[in-house]
Amino acid sequence: MKIFKAITISAVALSSIIIPLTAKAESTLKLGKINNNQAIIITNKAAMSKKIAGTFANYTLYINDSTTINGEKYFRVQTTENINNAIGYVRAKDLKIDAIKPLKVQNNIYTVQSASTKLYNTPNGTDQQVIDRVGKNEVLTVKKSIKVGNETFIYGQLKNGVTGWIQTSSDQLKRKPLPKPVVKKEPVANTNQVNTPGVQHQTVPTTLTDAANIQMKLSPKPQVSNGVKWTNARRSLVLRAMDTERLINDPIQKYQFLVLNQSQGLTAEQLNVLLQGKGILEGKGQAFKTASEKYHINEIYLISHAFLETAEGRSHLANGRHVKGEDPNKKFYNMYGVGAYDKDALKYGLKYAANVGWDTPEKAIIGGAEFISKGFVSENQNTLYTMRWNPFAPGDSQYATDIQWASANANYIASFYNRLGISGNNYQFIHYTK
Repeated sequence: MKIFKAITISAVALSSIIIPLTAKAESTLKLGKINNNQAIIITNKAAMSKKIAGTFANYTLYINDSTTINGEKYFRVQTTENINNAIGYVRAKDLKIDAIKPLKVQNNIYTVQSASTKLYNTPNGTDQQVIDRVGKNEVLTVKKSIKVGNETFIYGQLKNGVTGWIQTSSDQLKRKPLPKPVVKKEPVANTNQVNTPGVQHQTVPTTLTDAANIQMKLSPKPQVSNGVKWTNARRSLVLRAMDTERLINDPIQKYQFLVLNQSQGLTAEQLNVLLQGKGILEGKGQAFKTASEKYHINEIYLISHAFLETAEGRSHLANGRHVKGEDPNKKFYNMYGVGAYDKDALKYGLKYAANVGWDTPEKAIIGGAEFISKGFVSENQNTLYTMRWNPFAPGDSQYATDIQWASANANYIASFYNRLGISGNNYQFIHYTK
């Protein structure tokens, strides 16, 4: 099963195929969505090159200037406000368009009112465009505010430097800021829980029992496999899989708490040791190293993710295929299963790769890392454990239903570190309230 959702759209190498030299942005942009994933995007008016909307239908897009093609009205759509990130023209009737109305910022400091508030890279974004989750009482320095349809959005910067859009309401903008709570990282009774360089402990305000109760009420429920079929997991199994105190003290399962949004500084030669005999991935250590350093992702995790999604470099998706409607001399590659929906993983995975220009294995490795960095590993979910169970907001934005997902990944990653004769160097251990 696919374990992640998309967050951002990469527009690499898209603009050059559709934008004439005389193109310029409209003074007032709109926002909208493509109605369905089978809608046609015309990427070059002169040549009438076309693409299927595919995963672009899952995003809020900027709507720019209009034009007439074959007697029908079309709008230019783009992934950001910058016209260089245009993806093509879409028929007006295939778009749902909302006008944007700039608002006066009433207060340049906004205090988030709700726990786990979504921070979007685009106003009125979809769940695929969530950058991060913002905690209650965190402070946002507001830079601008707009109204999209009937909803108000503010854009600003958090104390950690991250910027994005939050959906709010006009009356909330006038609220006085509350003091930001201090996150206490203090030693607890057990001496194994003392913070040291590279090892941090954090206690969440939820008991393990309460967190497990939330999991058992989800639909679909937590799943377990017997190797043949998936079934609803018993509560006792869910509790065991979530028990951080048991996992932290296990030399293998502690890797569920390895911080993933940091490069480990490994060499291409070290990574190539892990890639020996792994199909098309063999010898691609430098690409993984570049991806890790550029997008701040643990390179061991990137390799593990690629192995799981490509049958260790042997899948059709990883080895590249020609895509109908694209340059017949090019193959397209997808190393992390991005956009590869289960109903036809090869078809949709290749379409995604073609849309973002992954026409070499290296581009797929590096470009896919950008996708993972922005949409898969966030500040609040930067370990296998938090990605699976989200202890800060149990039941929300979890990346799998399989209760063994984090455990299986930890086994993979631990074996890689052992093979290299090294250990992970940065952990964030989670403890539930007693």
